[in-house]
Amino acid sequence: MKKTTLALMIACALSSPAFADEAELKKEIDSLKKLLEAQSAQLQKLQTQANALADQQAKIAAAPAPTPAPAAVTNTASALLADTTIGGYGEITYNNYRNDRSRNQADLKRFVLFFGHRFNDQLSFNSEVEWEHAVTSATDKGETALEQAYLNYQFASGVNVKAGLFLMPFGFLNQSHEPPVFYGVERNEVETRIIPSTWREGGVGVYGSTDSGLAWDVGVVTGFNGAKFDDPGQPLRSVHQELQLAKAHDLSYYGALNYHGVPGLTVGGAVFSGNSFQGNADFIADNTKPNFSGINGRVTLWDVHTRWQDHGWDLQALYSKGRIGDADRIDSVLLAYNIANPTANLPYVSSEFYGWLTQAAYTVWESGDMSLTPFVRYEKFNTQSKMPDGFAIDPANADRVTTVGLSFKPHPQVVFKADYQKFKDNSINDRFNLGMGYMF
Repeated sequence: MKKTTLALMIACALSSPAFADEAELKKEIDSLKKLLEAQSAQLQKLQTQANALADQQAKIAAAPAPTPAPAAVTNTASALLADTTIGGYGEITYNNYRNDRSRNQADLKRFVLFFGHRFNDQLSFNSEVEWEHAVTSATDKGETALEQAYLNYQFASGVNVKAGLFLMPFGFLNQSHEPPVFYGVERNEVETRIIPSTWREGGVGVYGSTDSGLAWDVGVVTGFNGAKFDDPGQPLRSVHQELQLAKAHDLSYYGALNYHGVPGLTVGGAVFSGNSFQGNADFIADNTKPNFSGINGRVTLWDVHTRWQDHGWDLQALYSKGRIGDADRIDSVLLAYNIANPTANLPYVSSEFYGWLTQAAYTVWESGDMSLTPFVRYEKFNTQSKMPDGFAIDPANADRVTTVGLSFKPHPQVVFKADYQKFKDNSINDRFNLGMGYMF
């Protein structure tokens, strides 16, 4: 190839009239030779690079294919996601007080997330984290709280044990308080003032159900701390400990039984009992506080309830009553403390309190996922139904409340609510309420 090219170049050069003598012709031939040698070197370099590339491609082709990860490894992420659940609920409310407009307010009342995980067919974990009033800080009224965090183990069909922080099985709302589940913008007064929604304790419980429709739940849990009492209008709300460094000198016991054997019918009740002054732990830790030495202050709370749901109707009734033992001794200590410390003004404890309600709702319209349900509720409560001798009853802590309203659901898990509440004995609390809520 090279010789042929050179011969052609020489022939062209000899036939060209541009060269005057032999010396000039030789000079031109030498120049052509040098040019050809440079081109040959460049071709050799390119050939070397091509060979190297071919060798590299051959090595890659000859290398063994990567070993796939074991199925147990590749499926770990998807398995975790499949066994982990996330849910939640939230609500926004607006209250318009008819006789005191300065109390009107709008509030992102609750934002709640559920986290659960199933380790296997028997063992699972459940939790509920709540943020209240939109902002949580040292200077705001918002609150972050863990409402549930417990492990659940299923021994057999219909028999389970739970351990950790969990809700007490009382009434209608304490365990099922998502906004689309209950009627009214605000939770009813009885299941707020008498049963302290949302009431949870730390401990161990055993629960289950039978084929005949009986559901039962019993356990041993932390109890109240009577030394924290600060609100006669809600006797137990301020003294339940929520498993926040809970005093555990005195444990409590609970039991609940519900019958669901007839479709649409629920009949049941629950009871809780335990001492509440925790071995006088608060005074022992800080002797500037009242001294309740030798006082047990046993708290007993019970409720009975029934519900009937059929053909658009939803009828409910509930009665709950509580008692605080040694109330006379407790209030004597508080009286002496208030006399010795005039600025303290600690409130006095009632020995008994109660509340009851009846409620009727009827779904008047349904279309696909949407529904419209008006309701009416009447309730009566008295958080100081009995006080020790010599201690006055505050009439502001008893009332009869009528609530009329409706719920519109564009989807079973989303609700818009409106209602009007009339307080018979304390009309300053009369109000019109609007709300929206969701659950998922």
